[in-house]
Amino acid sequence: MFEGRTRLRGLVKELVEAVGAGTTPVLVVEGCGGSGKTALLTQTVLEWQDTTPTVLVRPRELRVDDEDGAAGAVRPVLAAVLLGLSAEVPGFPLSFERVLLAQIAMRVEVEGLDQDAALDELNRQTNNYRERNLRDLIRDLAATAGSLIQLPLDPGPMVNRIADYLGGMLESSRRASNFRWSRAALEWFGHQDQGLGLNADRARLRLSAQARSRDPDVRRDVDDLLVAALLADLRHSLAPVTTRLHNVVMLLDDGDIAVATTFVRALLRVRRAVADRGRGGDPAPPDPLLVMTTSGGLLAEELADDELPAPELLRESEVDISLVAETRVWVRIRSEDLTGKDVVQLAKGHLWPNDLAASTVGKVVYGLSRGHPKSVDALLRRLHDEPSLARDPGKLLRGVENSLLEPFVREFSAGDRANKHHLRALVTLSAALTKLDAQTLAPLLPDPVELDSPLYSSSTLWTSGDSGQQQLPPLVRHLGMRLLSARVDDDEASWAKVIGRLRDHAGDEGPRLRYTLLLGDREAVAEELLESLEDMATRDWLELFDLVTSDVNPRETAPESIGTAQRGSDLAHTYRLLGVVPAFDHDPCSTEPDVRQDLAAQVAQALRQLSNRAQDPALLLRRAQRYERFGRNYR
Repeated sequence: MFEGRTRLRGLVKELVEAVGAGTTPVLVVEGCGGSGKTALLTQTVLEWQDTTPTVLVRPRELRVDDEDGAAGAVRPVLAAVLLGLSAEVPGFPLSFERVLLAQIAMRVEVEGLDQDAALDELNRQTNNYRERNLRDLIRDLAATAGSLIQLPLDPGPMVNRIADYLGGMLESSRRASNFRWSRAALEWFGHQDQGLGLNADRARLRLSAQARSRDPDVRRDVDDLLVAALLADLRHSLAPVTTRLHNVVMLLDDGDIAVATTFVRALLRVRRAVADRGRGGDPAPPDPLLVMTTSGGLLAEELADDELPAPELLRESEVDISLVAETRVWVRIRSEDLTGKDVVQLAKGHLWPNDLAASTVGKVVYGLSRGHPKSVDALLRRLHDEPSLARDPGKLLRGVENSLLEPFVREFSAGDRANKHHLRALVTLSAALTKLDAQTLAPLLPDPVELDSPLYSSSTLWTSGDSGQQQLPPLVRHLGMRLLSARVDDDEASWAKVIGRLRDHAGDEGPRLRYTLLLGDREAVAEELLESLEDMATRDWLELFDLVTSDVNPRETAPESIGTAQRGSDLAHTYRLLGVVPAFDHDPCSTEPDVRQDLAAQVAQALRQLSNRAQDPALLLRRAQRYERFGRNYR
């Protein structure tokens, strides 16, 4: 069951159906680990694969040695795209002549031959290409693509089917069993849709020689030619189809991985070169390919050096087809968490015990997960097996904190498993209020995590909060601090050492008081806040108070306590506020109505008492009324 992403899915629909509207922008969907980016691509495949040629490529499945070797350019991705788009979809007679000609050229051995002999050998192999050669080529492409797309355990039947399909798209010689290549496809290597004045045969021969080069600039030229060939084949294949209603869809997961980044970079370069020719007076050829990729934020940093037009960065809720249509090159879309309504709807996809409402489950799961898609899925699965845990959220979280945090760092690790050092470091950093504060914790992080680690640099893991400062997601802070509080006292990065270091390096009053409170010195914080209440503007004091109480302390066992303060005194009320406000406002495990009603009453009473000291009592009284309204709703 898939919920949410309504605007993004609507945008994809508009762009898939934008036939004849020019080049569609590359959509870069950004989000932290577990934010549902892959699920969105999978859902897109399900929605469009029966309507238009659609392929989902997963570069993370590529073996590390393949990525680092000669195949580490666009070739594995291109092979996966060709195989994936070769599924027969009615009305889309895709022929990949130029891509196949390029693949043939790259496989011709010309080393040791002079140029004329090398050209003769290239033409001989090209002109004598037969069905068995095409099957061998498709088998090689399947090996190159590896597991970037879903291939059967025995790829033989699939290889034969694709070879038959692609062979059927080519014209066969009437006198022999070899294929005849179209003149347009052969001549394309001379101009490549960019107005180049090359000798087409010698351009293919140069490709044959350059295909094995490890020189970065040479490989870049090869990448550009291969991507240009793909776009040209799609364009020429679909040009005669006047009734076409949809563009071809390519979905590229994990766009931050080297081969994926290389492909996107080459695609944007080629599209820009073709567009420049169009701006020079020649009409720009149509481009029927929609590309959507996912990223943790690194892709945009990698592309920043390519002299591309700066993309518009939109939040998912801001997506609008008119905004995207103005950009035309690439667009960054920051994915957002699921809403409470989305989570309740997902909960309705399960059969719960008769005495447990789906809305109750949805509210509990949303409160714990904050709408983080992967966490929502994990918690719903656990509740499906143990529905009674819906009435004990603390027990529901207990023991699964690590598994819920793993998706946030998995993208920084090779393979499918989260790196244990990254996970431990994230737990340590979770206590930091801001990214700037977190940098002071670098000496406490495990090797090899340092300041240049993606744990620090990720633009999707650290996002701007209400204050404008970059912060970790609330879910990460809550789960991480639960785990941090459980570390033994002699741990190199224990609770006391981490929070103490943050307090000692805090530059402002608010963070210093927050860390002091987390260390358990409520009395000192209460005294300081009470003293400042009369001296500060009340609005500023409330902002300070909200910052100090912005996280629940997992080590706090008596939030309603007044410590050693005299009962009924202003200090006692301030002391109690520092315990009950985090418990009421920020503890997702606090869901029992009677308990919450009691907490709300205590907050309201304390705020009314303290309003007598405030410069603007009305602000505290209005805040008290907010908690009183909650109490009345549960009577």
